[in-house]
Amino acid sequence: MYLQIIICVVFILIVLLLLVFISLLIYRNSLRNSTKIKTSNGISSLEEITLGGLKQWIFIRGTDQKNPILIFLHGGPGEPALGMSSSRKLDAELIKHFTVVHWDQRGAGKSYNSDIPVYSMTLDRLVEDCNELIDYLRIKFNTQKVFIVAHSSGTVIGIKTTYKYPEKIQAYVGVGQIINDYEQERISYNFIVEEAEKSGDLKKLKAIKAIGSPPYETPKKFFEKSRYIGRYGGFTHHKSIKLIGGIILSYLTSPEYSLREGIKTLRGKGLHFTTNALFDEIKNINFTNEIQSIKVPIYFFAGKYDMIHPTILVENYYKNLDAEKGKKLVIFENSAHFLIIEEKEKYQDLLINIVLKESLEE
Repeated sequence: MYLQIIICVVFILIVLLLLVFISLLIYRNSLRNSTKIKTSNGISSLEEITLGGLKQWIFIRGTDQKNPILIFLHGGPGEPALGMSSSRKLDAELIKHFTVVHWDQRGAGKSYNSDIPVYSMTLDRLVEDCNELIDYLRIKFNTQKVFIVAHSSGTVIGIKTTYKYPEKIQAYVGVGQIINDYEQERISYNFIVEEAEKSGDLKKLKAIKAIGSPPYETPKKFFEKSRYIGRYGGFTHHKSIKLIGGIILSYLTSPEYSLREGIKTLRGKGLHFTTNALFDEIKNINFTNEIQSIKVPIYFFAGKYDMIHPTILVENYYKNLDAEKGKKLVIFENSAHFLIIEEKEKYQDLLINIVLKESLEE
């Protein structure tokens, strides 16, 4: 009797898993067809290229290959949310005005594998990977300069690359820009303590105080703190389960990811590998001291309620930054860290009608 029940349960589970797998395949095929580039001079190209001696993946999309090149640098580190896997849903307007390039960075998403040497995972190496990618695209599309749009920890690579190679950059946009890691950790920790105190939840308050204030010696407490930031609206302002679920499911539903790659990314393989490798470097980031001037047009997009990279630090940095070709700070009033989704229309409109148009007027 018990054996029959077990067999029945196993059979039902197998059928359910098979149905999920078939549904994913159908959805991926539908997404691929519904977002197909149909223009004669358009491009939709998934490419494996070599950067810094390592095979890495890029995804290029645009309705006209003559349009300016926009490289999007995902965050994490090592977590390509809002990147290649979600590009078909987030870039609908951008690909009409830019040729958009998503890059799964060394150690992230499709570019992650367990054979990557840990010693190669440095911020300097990532900057040089980015520079090699820029050169690859400049040759491929016969252009002199590219736009860089970076989100979250991708802004470290983005601003460093822009600072080092300004002659190749048309404009830089930092979305949720990292400025000073220690200060952002301190501010965000105080935020979750205050929110727990206001809520009167003594159990959560005790757990938060057990994490302790920064600096942290390992990523473990950083991740614990980040979970509470999410609960109190500092990650997504609208606390939308659908929003977070969409980010998670994008890895499994993206036509550009195999199911195996999607599951590995969903399990945080690249996230933990990259974060562990870069943690000591990231802890010491302070662009207030490192980069005090910039030679290209620079834009900062910041969510008012962002407590992953608190907007107050971006505002202070912006005031003192010497930008010889102009600077602009835009606060997204209804967003936290994921303004690219929470105010998607505004984000795309600014890139098209402000960043791009102002660059054409130079």
